Amino acid sequence: MSTEWSFYGRREEAGQLLEHMRKGRWFFGSIRGRRRIGKTALINQVLTTIRSDDPGLRLALLFQLPDSSVSDTASVFRRAARRWNPEQEIVGLDDVRDLEGVATVIGSLCNRGAIVVIDEFQYCYQGPLKGFPSLLQAEVDRLNRSNAKGGLIVIGSIQTEMEALLEDRKAPLFGRTTFGIRLGPWDLRTIFEVSRKHGAADPQRRLTLWTLFGGVPRYWELFAREDGLDAIDRWDDWATELCNRLFLLGNAPLIQEGETLLAGELRRNYLALLHTLARHGPCSHAQLLEWLPDLSSLGAYLEVLVKDLRLVEKSFPVFAEGKPRNARYAVSDPFLRAWLAVLKETRQDMRVVPGSRLVRGLLSRLQTLEGHAFEVLVRQACEEESRLETGEFSMTQQIYGYWNRPRGGQAPIEIDLVAQDERNRKVRFGSCKRTARNHDRESLERFRQHVTNFLSTRKGSRFRDWTHELALFAPSFPTDWRSRLESDGWICRDLPDFETMLGTPDERGNLGRFIVSPKVKGEIQ
Repeated sequence: MSTEWSFYGRREEAGQLLEHMRKGRWFFGSIRGRRRIGKTALINQVLTTIRSDDPGLRLALLFQLPDSSVSDTASVFRRAARRWNPEQEIVGLDDVRDLEGVATVIGSLCNRGAIVVIDEFQYCYQGPLKGFPSLLQAEVDRLNRSNAKGGLIVIGSIQTEMEALLEDRKAPLFGRTTFGIRLGPWDLRTIFEVSRKHGAADPQRRLTLWTLFGGVPRYWELFAREDGLDAIDRWDDWATELCNRLFLLGNAPLIQEGETLLAGELRRNYLALLHTLARHGPCSHAQLLEWLPDLSSLGAYLEVLVKDLRLVEKSFPVFAEGKPRNARYAVSDPFLRAWLAVLKETRQDMRVVPGSRLVRGLLSRLQTLEGHAFEVLVRQACEEESRLETGEFSMTQQIYGYWNRPRGGQAPIEIDLVAQDERNRKVRFGSCKRTARNHDRESLERFRQHVTNFLSTRKGSRFRDWTHELALFAPSFPTDWRSRLESDGWICRDLPDFETMLGTPDERGNLGRFIVSPKVKGEIQ
C-alpha cells in the first residue's frame, strides 16, 4: 500500500455537519446515500474534528439498528451505550428492554447535550421496528419544546424507505428534521487525488477503476489496501489481478457486493428491470414491456429507479420536437453496470470456462464498458472544471440525449460531447476514444462529418455562426500523437489534463498550457 488511507473529499458536507453541531442548539438531521458511500465515515470524521478541540469530550453515541427483533435492538443499544461511556452511569439504561426504553434514553441523552446517531434507520420502515419512529417522534417533539443542546442524526442507505420514514406526510417524523444531507459519489477532483496517492496515477488504470467503482469511497479504500498491484506492469495482468482479488476469488471482499446491493436496495421487479437493462443496453419503454410482459406498473418502477435510487438514466432523443415520449433507459450506476455487464458473467463462467478464455472474455467486456464509461467521465470532467472555473472552456450547457435520426432524410449523427458557452457564443464538439491512437485519419474524418451534419439540422443551425471547437479525448495522449493532432488544429484533452485543470482544493494548477490557440478556434469548413 503506497499511502495510509485517509478521509477524502466531503468538505461541503462535513462543513454543514460541523455548523449544526457547533451551534449548541437542538437539531434532528438525516444522512442518506447508497451503500458504501461513506455516511458513517463522514460522521466519524466530523466528530474527530470536534474532539480535537477537547480530547476528553464524549460527544456522540453511534449505534446500528439490527435487522432483528425488538429485544435484540434493546440489547444492541445497551451495549453501544456502555461502550460509548463506560465510566458514567446512564440513567435508565439497565431497564431498557423494548423500543420505548430505547427512545426514552435517547431523548434523555440528547437533552443533556449528547448527539445520538442511529445507523440503518431504514429497518424501521417495516417489521418488528416499525413502531420506533412514533416513539422517537414523542422525544423529538419534547426536545423541540425544550432548551436542549444535543442532536439526533438518522442514517440510511435504502432511499425509498428513508423517504417514506421522513418525507411521507403520514409518517410520524414528517416535517421534523432540521437538515438533511444526501451523499453522492466523489467528484473527479477527489478521485484524482485518491488514485494518485494509492498507486493508480496511470491514466488507463484510473479509467478502469472509475469504470468499476465510480465515486464510491469504500470500493476505492478496498483497492488501496491491496498490496502489490502497483508493481504489475502490463494493464492486462493488472486488470485481471484486480478483478480476481476484489470481485472473483473466494476471499474477495466484494464477491457478494453486487447481489447484496441489489437484494438490499431492491425488490424482485426492480431486479428484473435492472438485469434486462444491463443485458440489452439502452431500452425504450415499449421494448421493456415486450421483454417483461408480466411486469405491471412499469412506469412507476422506472420512476423510482431514475428519480429516487438514481441507478438508471433516462435520456430523450436529441432531435425530439415538443415533449418527447420515446425515452431510453440504461443502468447509470458505475458499479452496478460493471457488475451486471462484466463481473457477474465472469463469476458464472469460472465454473466451466478454461482460464485463458475466461480472462480474454473478462478483459474484452471490461474494455468495451470502459469505452462507454470514458464518455461519461469526460462529460462530468467538463462540467466540474466549468463549475470550478478552472478550465479554458466556460460551459453553460450540454446537449444530452441519444442521437436519433433527424427529420428530413438527413444522415445519422452521433457526437460524444456537445458543450455550449452561451456567453461567448462558442460550441465544443468532442470525440472520446479509449485509446488515443484510435483518433486516426478515418475516425477524424467521420467525426468532422458528423459535426457538419449536425450543423445542417434545425437544432444545430443555431450554432452555425458561433465559434466551433473540435476536441479529442482519450485517457492519455502519447507526445508524438498529441503533437501531430494539435499541429492539424485539433484540441487534445486527456486525464492528466483534467487533473491539472481541476487541481486540488488548495492548488488549482497552472492553466496556461490549456489556452486554445487562435487557429483551433476557427470555423469548421
